[in-house]
Amino acid sequence: MNEITVFFRDDDVGPLEDPLRRVMDLLLEESVPCSYQIVPTRLDPAAARWLCDRKREHAGLVFLNQHGYRHQQDLRGRQRWSEFAGGRAYEEQLADIRAGRELLRGELGHAFDADVFTPPCHKYDATTLRALRELGFRTLSAGVRVDAAARLYYRLGGALGRISLLGGRVSYHGRPTPGGGLTEVSVCIDVDEDQDLRRRKLVKDDGRLWRELETCSAVLPAVGVMLHHARYDDEDRLATLRRFVRRLKQHPRVRFDTLPAVAAACLPA
Repeated sequence: MNEITVFFRDDDVGPLEDPLRRVMDLLLEESVPCSYQIVPTRLDPAAARWLCDRKREHAGLVFLNQHGYRHQQDLRGRQRWSEFAGGRAYEEQLADIRAGRELLRGELGHAFDADVFTPPCHKYDATTLRALRELGFRTLSAGVRVDAAARLYYRLGGALGRISLLGGRVSYHGRPTPGGGLTEVSVCIDVDEDQDLRRRKLVKDDGRLWRELETCSAVLPAVGVMLHHARYDDEDRLATLRRFVRRLKQHPRVRFDTLPAVAAACLPA
């Protein structure tokens, strides 16, 4: 039986709050590496100091990456949580990504892992990728679906060398993106998702999360698990996460890896 490679990513890091402490403490206690995606304009000095301390103490388990710049934009007169959707000009995207990069370098210094970029809401276009290449990023982390329709859509888009097709994004998870210079390593399991594509309520216990792992691992070279630590304001949710993590640890086929290592393994020899 093939090995299952699993990596964790936690999004929307900003101020130092108890849910962030809870999630990071849990993952550190279980020795699970995680890439923490930081929104530059939301990072406060207390969080920066705390993150640098955790990085220094647990260098192989804590990775600090950039998650957009503001994590919001005004799109056709409406406030959106995405930041790089809507056909923004190259100069605008480049300026925002560069400003965020400089903020994180200033606040985190050498603790900042500047190779990985996660676009808010997983939305971006070819212009975004051009800006990321210009600034020296090597890895793009977004989201990937594994249902049959999505896989067919990705194959078609990939064959055409497209970033988007028919209004949707094409995933290149585990492969270089068109234009070169960036490898996509994306998440498949959203632990904290509370509704499906039809807006029906979801309850994700550790059993459901395990079934999602089995589905994703059947078709992906590496399975990314996404967390949003802000959701962990109660013990029940934290307990579910711990049960899932321990089930992963106990399975003989599961191997934890880091997002940067997965990206490096995807590069051609």
